[in-house]
Amino acid sequence: MAEKREQWGSRLGFILASLGMAVGTGNIWRFPRVAGTNDGGAFLIAYLVANLIWAVPLLMMEMVMGKTTRLGTIGSFRDFIGRKSAWLGAWVGFTCLGIMFYYAVIMGWALRYFVYAVSGVIKAGVDSEALWNGFIGNPSQTILFHFIAILIGGLIVYRGVQGGLEKANKIMIPALFISLIIAAVWAIAKPGAILGLEYLFVPKWASLGKADVWLNAFTQSAWSTGAGWALIATYAVYMKENEDIGVNSFMIVLGDASAAILAGMCVLPTVFALSATPDAAMEALKAGNTGLTFIYLAKLFPTMPGGQLVAAIFFLALTLAALSSLLPMIEVGVRNFMDAGYDRKKATIIISIGGFLLGVPSAYSVEFLNNQDMVWGVGLLISGLIYAYAAYNHGIDRVRNEVINKTSDIYVGKWWNYCIGLFPVMFAIIFGWWVWQSYTWYPDTWWNPLETYSPGTMVVQWVVSAVIWIILNNWLAGWIKGSSPQLEALNVGAGIKEGK
Repeated sequence: MAEKREQWGSRLGFILASLGMAVGTGNIWRFPRVAGTNDGGAFLIAYLVANLIWAVPLLMMEMVMGKTTRLGTIGSFRDFIGRKSAWLGAWVGFTCLGIMFYYAVIMGWALRYFVYAVSGVIKAGVDSEALWNGFIGNPSQTILFHFIAILIGGLIVYRGVQGGLEKANKIMIPALFISLIIAAVWAIAKPGAILGLEYLFVPKWASLGKADVWLNAFTQSAWSTGAGWALIATYAVYMKENEDIGVNSFMIVLGDASAAILAGMCVLPTVFALSATPDAAMEALKAGNTGLTFIYLAKLFPTMPGGQLVAAIFFLALTLAALSSLLPMIEVGVRNFMDAGYDRKKATIIISIGGFLLGVPSAYSVEFLNNQDMVWGVGLLISGLIYAYAAYNHGIDRVRNEVINKTSDIYVGKWWNYCIGLFPVMFAIIFGWWVWQSYTWYPDTWWNPLETYSPGTMVVQWVVSAVIWIILNNWLAGWIKGSSPQLEALNVGAGIKEGK
């Protein structure tokens, strides 16, 4: 049980690790692709709104639960709400792991392109689209690099909080921002790139009336910042008692949005600069190609002086960004096993092996990966609802006054209550709106669980997950051996009985 006393060595270490958690391929691989598919400037507005009214409040609530319970997802929901709610923590934790299974595959892509860069494959005249298709269509390559990604992540988590997670992020995050700035400056300087900036920053106001723009903006906000993943909740287990919840939450979201916009300024201008016509650029963006970032940056770098070196630096940074987000995903699973009495080493081995095996389908098929990205990406919004329920069950004013504001350098006012309270309304409007539009797009297959992007595939997978965890609830509640002395003290002070 001594391992449960692990802590971040400093506030800087926690902030950098938290930024590492948030800043990853969601910013560099996913944001430019989703922004490109969803009308650029309008999407950016919806994304920034989602950050303020969804991501920031939700990260605060996650930190509250991790810091007060000192337990992973299952134990924190069991103790924060009651034994009958252990399954909610399992659902939230599995949603995170569901993303981890294919996220390691994406890190493998970044790693493969780093190898391409250092070996001179990314050079003038290379057919970057053929290079991408040749790699992604070769399962022996994609599965190999998926394995390497899981192996690297597992080895770092195996070393613990200060020796592994904190040290790695102190190197990775500065390197990532430096490389993004260099690539963005160079991309903007290319002829025709200004059209990409206009697309990203000048909104078409009518597009704000599209349901998919808002659904994808909220999903991207959750996916990119880590809100609802239980990543920051798990990192908060190792927070010091006086660590600031309010300021840290704003810093994480601000840093994450900055990295996403930088990546957008790198990729979208490149698409316009390297496309034959603006119409061709728009066609490429609207196609939503999973490999958008890889294809167009592999075209950009050979046009730069020292392009091979810049390409190597960028894809190394992309690999490190993916790794910095993969680490807390692994840690979510590891923390739950540690709460059940496993030591860190054994827990890491179990989660790493499971992560590799369950990620193989996504490594084998991009179509399967796209399905999982949609299902569990939107699933993060449901995780947000679950955290909002935890806040209300515990007492939203108690959470804000007795935990958040107790150590915060900024006063978090009633606006936090209102945002948390509106979570169900926001989800119902956005998701319901999108389902209605999906019915008009796919009138014959909207219900089909085998349709990659259908509401049916999401609902079926969510329900199956929920049913399994509900059935296992009592076993899960007993499986977790830890307790929450700080939470018990808060409950005693408020006259709340344990085990409600």
